[in-house]
Amino acid sequence: MTAWHAPALALTARLSTGQTVTVNSTAQLQTTTRALIASGLTDDARRLARAYSPGDADYAFRVAYVDAQAASAEGRDADAVRIYRAILAQRPDLDLVRIAMTGALARLNMHDTARAQAERLIAAGVDDQLGGQISGLLRSLDQKRPLSFRGYVSFLPSSNINGGTDRTTVSIGPVIGAIPANQQRQSGIGLALGGQLAYRAEVGTQSALITALDAKVEHFPSIKRTNLSGQLSFGLEHRLNRGTALTRALLGGATVDGNRTYSYSGLSFETNTRLGDRWRLYLGPEYRYERYDLVPGDNGHFLTLPVQLDRFGGPDTFVRFIAGASFGRKAQARFSFDEAKLGLGYYKEFSAGFTTYIEATAAVRTYKDLYPGLTVPRKDRRFDIGLTVTKRDLVVAGFAPQVSVSYQRNQSNAAFNDTSRGLVDVRLTREF
Repeated sequence: MTAWHAPALALTARLSTGQTVTVNSTAQLQTTTRALIASGLTDDARRLARAYSPGDADYAFRVAYVDAQAASAEGRDADAVRIYRAILAQRPDLDLVRIAMTGALARLNMHDTARAQAERLIAAGVDDQLGGQISGLLRSLDQKRPLSFRGYVSFLPSSNINGGTDRTTVSIGPVIGAIPANQQRQSGIGLALGGQLAYRAEVGTQSALITALDAKVEHFPSIKRTNLSGQLSFGLEHRLNRGTALTRALLGGATVDGNRTYSYSGLSFETNTRLGDRWRLYLGPEYRYERYDLVPGDNGHFLTLPVQLDRFGGPDTFVRFIAGASFGRKAQARFSFDEAKLGLGYYKEFSAGFTTYIEATAAVRTYKDLYPGLTVPRKDRRFDIGLTVTKRDLVVAGFAPQVSVSYQRNQSNAAFNDTSRGLVDVRLTREF
């Protein structure tokens, strides 16, 4: 667990009570100021922090940390969180500050933000050094909020708002035809509104029943299109010794301009498990029976097997290894496919209050039967890259600004599926 580093210097100070204290190290300073704050002597704690080793590299951060602890003791957790954020904006490696901020966020009922911080502290092995205190905090967050809502509004500039192809012509044997303009790629700006309403009912001390409704609306004025998608899930979560497991039944679908285009029912199983001190493993197999209203031949079975393995360098950084496979077995064999996927991600909190996550993946999808107009089955090669940047110290009403930029290129021997798409997503988030 990362804390302060400073030369061992002796300081003798007289408190407002007349008592004299001696501090010989930053560790002793921390212990002494904490005791003073617990005794209600917050001003003495502040003065002691300012008097010890002025001018060293961590001096300003130590003083601010004690100010934040004192603010919490005085019932001003919002001020404490503001100070903690300012420290972590410059020194995201200070686990001691992150732990204190997580507790203050929980007391302010800022559950999403507190959970995001707590999960990274646990995954990085910090919780092990605290005897499971942060895991206990996570459980209390769940119990305090049986009904939860998460929502967002996104501004969506995109280079492909209609899912159109990059090509202008298509070959059908010896005949070359023109692709209609409305099926070619179109750029534009959209607006997205989404959210999740969830209810959690604890079952004993180790399990919970979870019902969730997810919905998302996208509107693209330039092509007068409105997309709506949603999912209803019923699940049972079980706490493991080093993680959680969630089994869910799923119902979902999508519409375009009010007309249903897709629906499904299925099952999923998700696990988040810690391996060793700083590894986290996610497995999320999911099965769906899919129905496509406009393309009945695409109806059928879909199975995906995603895997993510994270290696934490601390709560402020991790590397993500991505793998997966997907399989479709559809009413018509030309829609059936096998897919393999590999990728890599990297999360890092930098100084100046910037957090970045970058991810790149590559996938190959091979179809089972001849595609119309081709002498071989369809084959796609898909490349995705994305970058998300959050300004974590610019907080308004508990939200921080976040910008995501992504690009996808799907190379296909089927003309209508040879596509590319660039997308910018601008939103405010609590999960930072």
